[in-house]
Amino acid sequence: MSSLIGGIAAFLIETPDSSVLLALRNVNYELYQRVLNEIDNDQTRDLFNSPGRVKIEPGFVPQKWILQQHSVKIFLSHCGMGSIIEALYYEKSILCMPFNMDQFANAVAIDRRGVGLSLFIPNLSRWESLITPYDYRHYTFTSNDVQEKLLKLWLNITYQQEVKQMHLEMKHAGGVKRAVEEIEFFVQLNGSFDRFIPFQDTLPFYQRYLLDIFVVFVVLPGISILFIIVKCCQRRRKQKTE
Repeated sequence: MSSLIGGIAAFLIETPDSSVLLALRNVNYELYQRVLNEIDNDQTRDLFNSPGRVKIEPGFVPQKWILQQHSVKIFLSHCGMGSIIEALYYEKSILCMPFNMDQFANAVAIDRRGVGLSLFIPNLSRWESLITPYDYRHYTFTSNDVQEKLLKLWLNITYQQEVKQMHLEMKHAGGVKRAVEEIEFFVQLNGSFDRFIPFQDTLPFYQRYLLDIFVVFVVLPGISILFIIVKCCQRRRKQKTE
């Protein structure tokens, strides 16, 4: 929390025309108050006590309504799928701060897609992440990380362009109307999508993974070559002994 507050404060100082709304509930709100009281920097404390620059909301906030406002430019999110969809639909770039489960994968996807940045950087090898997939929750970031990534999202128009493209793709997908049409189509098919199963899923296991071709063109020739080599070596040894 201290890194988050410090980074946001540094960002607000560098961008005088910006302001922040933080929705912090229960334990997060208590932690925020405790950290703010322990900060020695008077400028940071005064900034967070300034209603014109920082607003702290300890209760429920109408997230969807807020994201619709044109004055909102960046969305700091835990990266739940619902929040991501709302943010992108209303053309907001995302700064990811995931907490658990699928939020980590969502944060990585957002960063790679160019519609936002992530404070979470994977710190486990592929093998470690397979064994203990939830150890990502112990990741850390600095106030400098927060400041730099907020400034990038604020100043770099590339992110806004990518978000705009994603927004258009989502609108073109059809929304609720398209979802209803797909459900009705499914009902008319009596709940069966068998005819739409991809061809590769209808193949036996050995054909799907080309094991039959591997055996014919790799294993059998390999065995034949190995057999010939062994026979040649045995023949040479026999000739030497004679």
